[in-house]
Amino acid sequence: MMVVSYRIGGQAPHLPWFLRRLAAQGLAAAPEGGQPGRLPADWAGLEFADCWLDLGRDGDQALAERAARCRDAGLSFVELAGGWAPAGAEFGFILLVGDPPPPGTAARLALDALAPQPGCWLSSGPVHSARFCQRAFDGLMHAGLASMPEPDSQPRALEWEAILQKQWMLAGKLRQLAEAYLTERVGLLPPYSAPLPETAAHYAANLARTIMLALPDNLDWAALQNELAAHLQSRDDARK
Repeated sequence: MMVVSYRIGGQAPHLPWFLRRLAAQGLAAAPEGGQPGRLPADWAGLEFADCWLDLGRDGDQALAERAARCRDAGLSFVELAGGWAPAGAEFGFILLVGDPPPPGTAARLALDALAPQPGCWLSSGPVHSARFCQRAFDGLMHAGLASMPEPDSQPRALEWEAILQKQWMLAGKLRQLAEAYLTERVGLLPPYSAPLPETAAHYAANLARTIMLALPDNLDWAALQNELAAHLQSRDDARK
């Protein structure tokens, strides 16, 4: 059984689920009273001998400050993001990983133990990429769920105009999110010259580029809505 050290942050209710998962997978926690950690006690995550596995859910600036603090302390920094739930303690967590640790390290073994199966986690790119992917996935899922009203027992007409307006608003937010990631974290916006720049050759950058190309900002959504409304009206008139 491997020994790891850890601390539970005061505002991190998900940490006990992670620790139970690690223990169930044979990664025991270091006993209390051992050597104190080198990082602030209120950070949420797992501290290994040469790495900090960050499980915080605060802002991007705080994440960047923790990463810089770890670099100054000679520790590598790994960002984790995902929609974590208590069931992960038994079945494993869906993990998005920014700047994953190399194979053979204690932190890499911990990632494999936390996931449903070894290696079943997403290497999203450098630090900040995991959070971007989580936000993009959450936005896409919300767009899918919001596209149709909640079912009930009453038949009703589909309010397609309101649905389209909501979808187009979400599309605009997703594009802004993607553009901000590429501008702030990659420093490049598509289209890119061939071959693909190295700074843009990671999963999160590819996801952001795909969103931008699929949702161009010069599309006149209002004109499209009017065109669709006119088409539906002409179709209804032809049926009369």
